[in-house]
Amino acid sequence: MLAAWLDAVQALPVPAARARRLMLDELLAQSGRGICLIAHGAAPDDVLGCLPVALVPRLDFAGLAACATEWWVRPGLPPEASRTCLQACCDTLADWGRAHGIRHALLAPGLVSGHGDPPAGFSPHGSGLWHRSLVPAAKVLG
Repeated sequence: MLAAWLDAVQALPVPAARARRLMLDELLAQSGRGICLIAHGAAPDDVLGCLPVALVPRLDFAGLAACATEWWVRPGLPPEASRTCLQACCDTLADWGRAHGIRHALLAPGLVSGHGDPPAGFSPHGSGLWHRSLVPAAKVLG
């Protein structure tokens, strides 16, 4: 379903489309190296946006970071809806990261540039990427 949606959003020549499909299959099969977050409408097959995320080693963070460099959005989706979908994907990414011991999320600057302000919780990082700390909240015993 996702491959067909990507082909509809941006058609590619056959060799490039085949390569994209292989990359998508690898991303979806290897949850230990990344995830693919999908924003959808009322129906699960009503895909509005897709945020592929790769886990990358970062020496400055002394561990893995979840890094998104692409944000695919359905053509014609209003900018406000796109921002809402991106925020929802980033919130899900934060929850997923905390649950899996990933303490940092990064977004490429170009990913945000066409969508207004960065999603809530992200701030500029010295590397030029948008950064969100995913450090879990302190636990309260009692």
